[in-house]
Amino acid sequence: MNMKTGISILIAATAGFAAGIAARKMQQYTDHLLSPEKVMGYVKNKVKKELPVNGAWIGLTPLTQTKDALTSNVYQGGLTVKDGHAVKHYDFIADACTGSLLKLKLQE
Repeated sequence: MNMKTGISILIAATAGFAAGIAARKMQQYTDHLLSPEKVMGYVKNKVKKELPVNGAWIGLTPLTQTKDALTSNVYQGGLTVKDGHAVKHYDFIADACTGSLLKLKLQE
């Protein structure tokens, strides 16, 4: 094996190693996010104690939210509630890692 071949193999091995580390970091990022369906279940269970939920939706892609210098991954969604004969719509934001309801707001 000549010097050029040895250097080429070393460069290829280093690039493969770096790509493996990058892929693992990306997998760790997505591993800790809850599925939107699971978060929707958490939100509905939390809200149903106060409001009779008739319908619900949630975005399938987590968004990045920054509030008071803190950045977190969140899902946005909505709830439909029947109040007597009136139908009310609520928007919510839930943490994508824990499923915690961060914000619930009645649409006006």
